[in-house]
Amino acid sequence: MRGVWLLLLLTGCCWAQQGEYVLAGSVVNSRTGEPVKRALVTAMRIVTQRDARDGSAARPPGVYTFGSSANSAAVFTDVSGAFRFTGLASGTYNLSAQKPHFTEPPTERVPIRLESSSKEDVHIELSPLGTIEGKITDQRGQPVSGASVIALQTHIEGGGHQISPVDVPRTTDDRGVFRFWNLEPGHYLVKAAGHGDATFFYRDETIPFTNGGFLSFAPTYLGGPTADSATAVVIEPGTEARADIAVMLQPAHKVRGRLENLGAEYVVFALLSGDEDVGTGRVNYSRVTGVFEMLEVVNGSYTLRATEANAAIAELPIVVRDADVSGLRMTLAGPVEIPVRIHVLGQAEVNENRGSLEDGSANPGGPPPAIAGGHLSQPQSLGFCTAALDGAEANSRLPSGLGGADGPATVLPGRYRVSVTCVNAYVISVAMGSTDLLTNPWITVALGAAPAPIEIVARHGGGNIMGEIKVEQDAPGKTRCALAVPGVSTLEPTFWCESMHSGEHKFFLESLAPGDYTLYAFSTDQIEYRNPEFLRGLSGGESVHVDDGATATVTITRLAR
Repeated sequence: MRGVWLLLLLTGCCWAQQGEYVLAGSVVNSRTGEPVKRALVTAMRIVTQRDARDGSAARPPGVYTFGSSANSAAVFTDVSGAFRFTGLASGTYNLSAQKPHFTEPPTERVPIRLESSSKEDVHIELSPLGTIEGKITDQRGQPVSGASVIALQTHIEGGGHQISPVDVPRTTDDRGVFRFWNLEPGHYLVKAAGHGDATFFYRDETIPFTNGGFLSFAPTYLGGPTADSATAVVIEPGTEARADIAVMLQPAHKVRGRLENLGAEYVVFALLSGDEDVGTGRVNYSRVTGVFEMLEVVNGSYTLRATEANAAIAELPIVVRDADVSGLRMTLAGPVEIPVRIHVLGQAEVNENRGSLEDGSANPGGPPPAIAGGHLSQPQSLGFCTAALDGAEANSRLPSGLGGADGPATVLPGRYRVSVTCVNAYVISVAMGSTDLLTNPWITVALGAAPAPIEIVARHGGGNIMGEIKVEQDAPGKTRCALAVPGVSTLEPTFWCESMHSGEHKFFLESLAPGDYTLYAFSTDQIEYRNPEFLRGLSGGESVHVDDGATATVTITRLAR
């Protein structure tokens, strides 16, 4: 690490274009106001729309870092938190700071323009990262040592709630104590998850079966038995949170069996209760014979899953009730092909010389078609669609599937969300058998069952929205996002998000189904736009009507509420 910092400083010490300006200021702790010493401050030259227009830069707008003719440099703050860059040319600069155990606040910093004078009063804040410390105890209040504790951060991704583990699980010490540190601001769930998952692989025909019993406990969250009932820990800058969890120790039992139809890859075991992976505890497994033994399974009803390197899977429902379970047989099966049939209507009048299913563009690498009178001035390319199958949370180890142009989507059995993306076309219907996937996009792919095909009907063309977000006191570098919510509830909203260094937040949404839309602006991408309740509660939008083959324009002047 020491060599990396040295490389940064040496690389950034010499500007390709020397000047007369100074950029200086201080870095402070956002929580206490105290100076942050030995923080690394980076000044990065950017080229804005203004620079490009007035000829002060030869490059197009963008950010330029080490190794380019526009420059970047880095310095450490001194004991008073002060930093100073000298010899800067006129232009626009981004400043950032970093130090272990700190993070920059989520609010964007406005780029600084040096044009007629230096700037020596720059104020940069760094937020201290948070910690979660707690203790795991049993029903008698005694500490549970060797327990595995997982921190899960809840966030919004792709318009929906996601839960993902943070760092590696912690193991309680002899006092039952655990600690997570360097946590970014956000919401966290804390889960006591048995004594940890560990699979021991053996190359012998047998495995060392164990005698005697163990004590273990069902996975328990802070505040409740499941993720839905759990109490979230809110981490703000510098938060030192507590998360004490009481678990119910009980006798654990062994689950023994054999995997058949083995391949050459490693096997991962999972024990599911509903959609949640409750953990397997220790597993002994022979790669030669497929014999396995799980040592720490408490009473309950489960789905036992074995996955071989995302290439094959076996599942079996099991019930553990006050005794070991033996004699299980599980056969690994390969992926399932789901036929995907895509019908794009209205393409007969399209000039096929202007596009193809392979390139999807009438002018590869060139500018978009010109817009005249709100209509495209040249024929559109052929329309095409693809279907993506994304695994549910319990299937996070399973690969996603992709199908298009009447090709199959190949997935392992599990639960998936079907989404359809079209270019130069818009979706009319998506169905799988009698299931309307526009109303409910979730499907379950079962072992040993031939799935019905996914039927997608789209129509060539669609309309466009050209828009701009102009919020009062807007500034370059701020993140702005636009959400187009269709008036028809079965159509998915369209989301756009970008941080524009020029301060001009323009967007272009294409291939939209004709109809009425409401456009909203946001200052963050953490928008749960796949949640109907969230959409119903929005206000502060702009209405626009989209016609087939036309481009509507809209200006959004306020952020959504």
